[in-house]
Amino acid sequence: MGHTAPRIRRAVTYHQPMSPPDESLSALVGVDGFEAVDRGEWEALAESGLRGRTLDSLTTRTADGIEIVPVYAAGSGDGADRHPGLPGSGDRTRGTHSAGRTATGWDVRALVADAGPPAANATVLDELARGSTSVLLDIEAIGIGSLNDLEAVLAGVHVEMTTVALVPGPSGVAAAGWLLDLWERRGTPEADRNGLLGLDPVGVVARHGGEPIVGGRAVGSEALALVDRSAGLPGVRAFTVDGTVFADAGASDARELGWAMAGGVAVLRALVDHGLTVDHALDQIAFTWSADVDQFRTICRLRAARRLWGRVAEVSGATDQHRGQLQHALGSAAELTCRDPWGNLLRGTVAAFAAGVGGADAVTVRPFDSGLGRSDAFGRRTARNTQLLLLEESALASVVDPAGGSWYVEDLTSRLAEVAWDRFRDVEAAGGLAAALASGVIAEEAEACWEARRARLATRAEAIIGVSEFPDLDEDLLIRPPAPPGPSGPLPLRRRSEPFEALRDAADAAMTTPTVRLVTVGVLADHNVRSTFATNLYAVGGIRAGSGSGSPVAVVCGSDDGYRAEGVAAVAALRAEGVVRIHLAARAGALDDDLVAALRAAGVDEFVHAGVDVVDLLERTQADLGLRSGPDVATGAAEGST
Repeated sequence: MGHTAPRIRRAVTYHQPMSPPDESLSALVGVDGFEAVDRGEWEALAESGLRGRTLDSLTTRTADGIEIVPVYAAGSGDGADRHPGLPGSGDRTRGTHSAGRTATGWDVRALVADAGPPAANATVLDELARGSTSVLLDIEAIGIGSLNDLEAVLAGVHVEMTTVALVPGPSGVAAAGWLLDLWERRGTPEADRNGLLGLDPVGVVARHGGEPIVGGRAVGSEALALVDRSAGLPGVRAFTVDGTVFADAGASDARELGWAMAGGVAVLRALVDHGLTVDHALDQIAFTWSADVDQFRTICRLRAARRLWGRVAEVSGATDQHRGQLQHALGSAAELTCRDPWGNLLRGTVAAFAAGVGGADAVTVRPFDSGLGRSDAFGRRTARNTQLLLLEESALASVVDPAGGSWYVEDLTSRLAEVAWDRFRDVEAAGGLAAALASGVIAEEAEACWEARRARLATRAEAIIGVSEFPDLDEDLLIRPPAPPGPSGPLPLRRRSEPFEALRDAADAAMTTPTVRLVTVGVLADHNVRSTFATNLYAVGGIRAGSGSGSPVAVVCGSDDGYRAEGVAAVAALRAEGVVRIHLAARAGALDDDLVAALRAAGVDEFVHAGVDVVDLLERTQADLGLRSGPDVATGAAEGST
């Protein structure tokens, strides 16, 4: 069993980068009889639709402090005006190869994580028969414990036609040896042995735990022996530096890049010290990068990674043809949701699209149901077909570096590379990645990044559709066989949806459906916006907002005028009925001080609005409803008088 029929060879197409215009914006706009509009006039027109805000108010910052402005043009930044060169040359920003992946498309790499060799073998055969072009074997999840187990997983597979990649793990050194043994046992010609042995000494310690290798040795003697065994195999790379270890733990883009670069440099040094030339050592190293739902940051992450590694190779004395980076883009595990997992189909599609546009050599889409446990055939099929549709129907690989020349992409690529290089230098100054990991610096920075992101998630500044926004209280939960326990190293997997799913789990465990009483003030047109907001807000915690009495918690919804006319009386009536906790949908700071004081005096405990810490609010609301133990919620309000 091997590859499917070869794809139709595509013509090589370069997306040529834009050159900075010689004429002003006014001259470019004022053609063919149209009145010229300068940038100031354009900005004024744009701002007229922003309700008093300036265009600069749309500027955002990434977790690395990089500004994302609303409009890019020539002169937007050093990166925007930087000519990126051609693919396969220079710093490799535009791609490692001049023709990109236009001939056959990128490598569609299927993740295999079934329980036991027989089940894994069935998946491998099915994937290769239906369009996947390589397999990524999770040795730990499958439970491969010997050469015979690996032989069983790959039974019926023409390994001379298939790339076999191994997920880095605690059993990595042994598994890499088994893969080399398997090729030898089958008599596979050396030129036809294609694989990634998955050695990642420091990354495995970061994800799974154990003692980091410090004191100048980044690679152990057993791993170096495997390098010697694979020296004559041009299609085999012994080391896979896994950046997803850092991304899954919550680290920012620049930290994922900088820390993984430090890991790659540590391996490079060890191989050169072992006697390999710089060129040969570089040919033993591949990288895995995270691909997530932020398509532009994913595109730029891959482009910046090539630029950074090209610089490392250059200063190390590598010849030009060895300065590229072999890249595998792996869908983010941190973005998988268990609630409304169907949204993972869209997240995976965006990630795969971005990985393809970013120039990844191989792409793995995680099955949409893999956050629930072990995926079924349908989950694997949708993951595989997502890529096949992008390749065969959208012809996404037929243009080399399609994002190249975009002022936004070039600027973000350059700024990200600059910040990542600083993070790389920080780690090198600390003695290298192994030393930084052993000291706790890496874990501390990843934790700080995660806490900042968790705050954005909790306030819904960053939304998870189907989980933190627009949840379906009536969804039928999918059931999958449980996966083995996750790793327990210093850099744990931090899924974005976990805090919200914990709320839903607590609500599902209740004997009766948790409900808050929804009280509206005025006619439908007056309260519709806020009552809809409140209904969605409480649903995030598995709580229904209804008109029935009996709930100890109530939320009042209406317009500002409605609150002035009827709000105080409505709140007082609820308190008289014995309602323990009263919320009111509004931002207190946007109401008259006298009205706020009157509402509080009547019994409003706190004001709920967009931007409130939803996780905190709903945990306390669940405690008020008797779903969980919590703080003395009767003594304080989360929002105060803001």
